[in-house]
Amino acid sequence: MGVARMSRPTAYKGPKVGQEAYDTATGRVGVLQDVCHVDDLIFDHRMSGPRVAFLRPAEGGREWMTDAENVKFPQEAKKRLDVYDEPRRE
Repeated sequence: MGVARMSRPTAYKGPKVGQEAYDTATGRVGVLQDVCHVDDLIFDHRMSGPRVAFLRPAEGGREWMTDAENVKFPQEAKKRLDVYDEPRRE
């Protein structure tokens, strides 16, 4: 019998902290504040993936969190806007 190994999540390859980032779950663009592993959080994050990303509007405002898998480079927002003509609303 072997020891069960937990699979490591795929390395995060999105925008870096301080860069603009597109959240595919909300359709919003914000500045990436941090990406954390869910085990490092002390509150109920309610995320399905292993990492949580924190974003804040560039002009200031309320921070939001999303699964890190939803965080893409802003060019992805441009592609979606070309398809849908307007951002998705929360």
